[in-house]
Amino acid sequence: MQALVLYASLTGNTKKVARAMAEELNAPAVDVQREPVPDLTGVGLLVVGDGVYFGRPSRAMIRALQGMPPLPGVRAAVFGTYGAWPQQRRKLERLLAAKGMEIIGQFFCPGVDALFYPLRVGRPSEGDLERARAFARELARKAGYLPSESSR
Repeated sequence: MQALVLYASLTGNTKKVARAMAEELNAPAVDVQREPVPDLTGVGLLVVGDGVYFGRPSRAMIRALQGMPPLPGVRAAVFGTYGAWPQQRRKLERLLAAKGMEIIGQFFCPGVDALFYPLRVGRPSEGDLERARAFARELARKAGYLPSESSR
């Protein structure tokens, strides 16, 4: 079984979290705004992250998830960053569930935001990224995915 991290990040906040999780899982991190979704054959753990844009995930992420084939049996998780609150979570979960995936977790943390900038300076912080890595380890355990030891 392979793991894959898909993300979209307009500000770079979600990209930081995606890379931390991908490193922990020894899995590729694919930015759906710049790259097509790769072949999903053999993927058993799909981790999907995005920022929140007017209460929703980005258009790029919505298009990427809607364009995926049905993936019954694949375990999935959602993550992201937010300024005020993680409103994108439900939409991401609905899109994954519509493809037959089992949602096994979620992780969200604050990110620098134009509106909430003074409250979010330095976010996601190293502490946020360490929590993201711990979340990835827990996902791997839940999914029965054993990352390569070479990544540790």
